[in-house]
Amino acid sequence: LISDYGMGNVAAETVSEITKPLRDRGVVVVADSRNALMNYRGVNVVAPNEEEVEVALDIPAGALGNELDNAGRRLITELECEAALITRGSRGMSLFQANGTINHLPIYGTDQIADVTGAGDAVIAAFTTAHVAGASMFEAARIANVAAALAVMKRGTATVPANELRAALEAPA
Repeated sequence: LISDYGMGNVAAETVSEITKPLRDRGVVVVADSRNALMNYRGVNVVAPNEEEVEVALDIPAGALGNELDNAGRRLITELECEAALITRGSRGMSLFQANGTINHLPIYGTDQIADVTGAGDAVIAAFTTAHVAGASMFEAARIANVAAALAVMKRGTATVPANELRAALEAPA
């Protein structure tokens, strides 16, 4: 998991140097970057939010809604990755896969949130953990969606304990 909050600590050259050997060994490389999304060419999965996609693909602010499917496909192509998981706030998240599959996941639970701090971190941590443990991309995205919903229902930077996540996933819909 490579996470760079736009501080420039992870250069594109570094990403390309480490990504290929890792992927050749079957290691899943997931990237979460605030302002340098296009530096992550060759990772398996990127997990930007809508604003980060707009900046990366030079889409006018607020216009991604009309271009979402095209933007997701562009990310896959331009970054040469297997998937892009775009978080969309109160509209849930969208998973784009290199095989052409697109899944739009509505938010889990209520849209009455307490604090969005750490929501993206919950997404990337839950997605990565689930996927490397054997979940499909879609199932990992579903788990990440629930984890994010649980995180935003708490004030401040929150954790989502495994038992809490498991209970939410097992609860009747």
